[in-house]
Amino acid sequence: MKEYFGNNVTCIYLDQFAASNLFDNPPNDLWLKISRLLLNKHQDGKVICPLPFEHLLETANKIKENALLTDSQFHRLSNGWAFLPEANAAANYITCTIRKLPITKTTFFGQLRYSNTLAQKGAYDGFRAKHQLLASQVSEIAAGQNDLRKVLAQKRFPRSVMEPMFQACKLMQVQPFLDRLVELINKGQIISQGVDFEGSSVIVWTDLLLQLLLWEHKLDYSEGHQLRDLIYQSGFDLIPPLDIRVSLTANLAIEHKKETINDQIDIMRLSAGLPASDLLFTDKQRKFELLQTGLAAKYQTEIFNGTNSNLELFYERLHQL
Repeated sequence: MKEYFGNNVTCIYLDQFAASNLFDNPPNDLWLKISRLLLNKHQDGKVICPLPFEHLLETANKIKENALLTDSQFHRLSNGWAFLPEANAAANYITCTIRKLPITKTTFFGQLRYSNTLAQKGAYDGFRAKHQLLASQVSEIAAGQNDLRKVLAQKRFPRSVMEPMFQACKLMQVQPFLDRLVELINKGQIISQGVDFEGSSVIVWTDLLLQLLLWEHKLDYSEGHQLRDLIYQSGFDLIPPLDIRVSLTANLAIEHKKETINDQIDIMRLSAGLPASDLLFTDKQRKFELLQTGLAAKYQTEIFNGTNSNLELFYERLHQL
């Protein structure tokens, strides 16, 4: 147990599918039993379910009445805590690693400003619009990649044969950050770059992370060198949020899976949620990917999905707490 919230307090990550079935309208008696047991365990101080930031994007895509109910119930189990966005969690973890500081609750979690975020004026419509914008951006940037994956999917190979390609795909995602970091060290500054979409532009993730390290964490010259050396030696393997992102993205590529907005939101959520959670509830495909890539074992997180057998296991696991 990771005990970020105290001794014998189990941190549980719930994906959007689980949150909807637990908090909105449980589809059957088993889900209802789990929902009630989860609430009881929370009241006893045994569990906490921090709210993923991305939950607000996904929940705002529901009918407003259902969205507000789900958000309110989720907040209750979170005790007002949320998983940080992945870039913030990554910047925090890098800073702690470089400065040899302990990894604590605030590395991965922050406190919510409101008890019912989506009920605040303009919040529901605002997050709903952001979800629609993100969906269009993912569709635009992934269109060519998905066409290629459709062709490659006609030729399948055993996972052992694909492992070198998996590692190469991970490295391809590390290199842009390393290049920008070296540029920063050599020049003393960088000009942030953006990705242009139809009607908007978004800062590239490498520059967003560097901005957080420089502006929020005040990363200095010698620490930049330490970070460069760390990445030269081990890639992102020792930086959990980045390790999870590049691993899941690489897995999508070599398995020739069509990339959707749900994939991107799940990757954003899991990058901060997986290393900080004791129990993690996700869908069947994502559980398979976390086991297949070794991420579940690496970060010592128990994974459950929505199949009946897994629901029974999750219920029994809650009983043990």
